[in-house]
Amino acid sequence: MKIERIATISLIIVTLLWGTTFVVVQNAIEFVEPFTFNAFRFILATLILLPFLLRRKQKNGITLKQVLITSGIGFMLFSGYLLQTFGLIYTTSSKSGFITGLCVVLVPVFLYVFYRERSNWATVLACFIALFGLSFLTLGNRLSVNIGDVLTLFGAIAFAIHIILTGKFTKQMDALTFTTIQLATVGIFSTISAFIFELPKAPLSKDLFTNSTFIFAVIVTAIFCTSIAFWVQMFAQKHISSTKAALIFILEPVFAAITAVVFGGETLTSHTLIGGTFIVGGMLLSEIPMPKRAKNVKEEAIYKEM
Repeated sequence: MKIERIATISLIIVTLLWGTTFVVVQNAIEFVEPFTFNAFRFILATLILLPFLLRRKQKNGITLKQVLITSGIGFMLFSGYLLQTFGLIYTTSSKSGFITGLCVVLVPVFLYVFYRERSNWATVLACFIALFGLSFLTLGNRLSVNIGDVLTLFGAIAFAIHIILTGKFTKQMDALTFTTIQLATVGIFSTISAFIFELPKAPLSKDLFTNSTFIFAVIVTAIFCTSIAFWVQMFAQKHISSTKAALIFILEPVFAAITAVVFGGETLTSHTLIGGTFIVGGMLLSEIPMPKRAKNVKEEAIYKEM
């Protein structure tokens, strides 16, 4: 099996984990606010990876420049969570899911604008098909725009930039190191945000640490949805394009909807069925191998000058 196929399957499994544990996170934030939950989740995930990192012999030392760049990429991930969280105060979860999913088309646009990289036309078409499916899955007839939608859009931009920068820099660093620094960055900034924007006594509450729902959610998301999931993402983006990674991530609401129907007792609506079909169809389209176009010498020279 080609390494690209392994990377694709691995990233789909990660997205499956994120989608199927969405209800676990929802249950947990009934007892604790979002930044506090993310602080516990990402700090625990960092502590889980840290022993592996310390025992691992690096071929080359980690430079200060690499730490700063990786921390900056981690801050973009945190910014996405920050803006998405504040956006949810003013907009609905369904609209937030759709707008966040816009990163699937923002990634190829940003890649061309900033790096002059052209994505495969079939992959770009697959992104638009998947986005159309996401609109069925989440929007319904709600087309109004408010401040929450704008904040969420900036969050989607942050997520898109994170995906692109991950694809660029994960090839230059060890995946475990790259992951650990990013998770630590998100954990630190989530902790700071929790004390600024949320009730300062909540994280210190004795009842919180005896709440089985909260403890279960933190452990499950920290181990499977954070430390392992982001480690796998760093590995996968070494071998597949950022555009394809963004397309895979749009499967998350599909997995979340399936989980809600199977385990949550929700009704399978026509919007859910149609939307899910288009998203999966877009994903399958991206897997179809495209014939390589022959390029003459003049075209190659023009491309190299870009």
